[in-house]
Amino acid sequence: MLLQELMRMRSTAEGAERDIAAYLIDERSRVPALSARELARAVHVAPSTVVRFCQRLGYAGYIDLRDAMQAELSYLTSHFEGIDPNYPFDMGEQHMVVAHKIGALYREIVDDTLGLLHPEALDRAVAAMGSAREVVVCATGVQLSFAEGFRNKMLKIGRTVELEPRTSSAFYRAAHARDGSVAFVMLSYSGESERLLRVARAARANGAPVVAITSLGGNALSGLADATLHVSTRETLEDNIGHFAMNVSTALLLDVVYACIFNQDYFANYERRVETARAYEASRGAAGAVPRDAARALEGLGRQIGGDA
Repeated sequence: MLLQELMRMRSTAEGAERDIAAYLIDERSRVPALSARELARAVHVAPSTVVRFCQRLGYAGYIDLRDAMQAELSYLTSHFEGIDPNYPFDMGEQHMVVAHKIGALYREIVDDTLGLLHPEALDRAVAAMGSAREVVVCATGVQLSFAEGFRNKMLKIGRTVELEPRTSSAFYRAAHARDGSVAFVMLSYSGESERLLRVARAARANGAPVVAITSLGGNALSGLADATLHVSTRETLEDNIGHFAMNVSTALLLDVVYACIFNQDYFANYERRVETARAYEASRGAAGAVPRDAARALEGLGRQIGGDA
C-alpha cells in the first residue's frame, strides 16, 4: 500500500525524499487539496523533485499519487471490523473516522441482533402483542424513547400501547390483568432488575403474556417471559460510552415486531394509517396536499394488490 511505503520512506529515506514522505503522512488530511507546487514549497524543494519522487513510487506524476493516496485514506476511514461497542473510537480521531466507525458498529450490531433472533421467539412475540387488546411497555431511561416510537407507529394502525416507566404502576396493572388481553413488554439489558421481575411474575400469575427484550445469557427475566428477543450482548452494562448496542438492538427489534404486526393485515393497516393521517391533517386545516398524496399512494397499493391477485 502507498501509505505503508510512505511511512517506510519517512523512517529510512534521506534528504528530500524523507521530507516529502513525512509531509504527506503528517499532513494527509490536506493532501486532497494540495497541489504539487504547494507541496514543493512546503518542503523547500523544486516541483520537479516532487515529480521524480512520485515516479520512483511508480506513479506518472503527483496527481496520480495524490489520487491513490486519497483512495487509500478513504478506504481506511470507512472499513472496520470487530468494533468495540464499549469504546468504538479512540481519543483524538478525526470526525470522519469516528463517523465511519459508528456506522460500522451499527452494521455489526444489526447483524448480531438478527443472528440472535429465533423464528419461534419472534412468532410468539408477534402473536402475543398482535392479539392483545393493549400492550404495556415497561422501560426506563433512553429505552423510553424507542418505546415511544413503537407506540406512535402502533397507534396509527389502531393498536393501543401504553408506556409505563414506573414499575409500581406496572405492577398494579399486571396484578389486575385478569383476562389475558393485555401483553407486557419488558425492556431490560441485564434482565435482573427485581422491580421488573416483580411485574413479570404478577403478569404471568394472571395469565398475561410477557415479552422480554434483553441480553443473551439466561437471565431471570428470560426465564419468566413467554417470548424473549435478544439484543446484541457485546457491551458491558456500565463500562461504556454510549449504550450503542442496546439502543440500536432495541430500536431494530421493536421495528421488526411492528412490521410483522402490520404485515398480518397489510392492506387494512395501510388504510388505517392513511385515514388517520388524513383526519389529523384535516384537523390542522391542511386537508389538501397530504390527503391527496395519501389517496394516490393508497390507490397505487390497491392496483398492486389487484395485479397480484
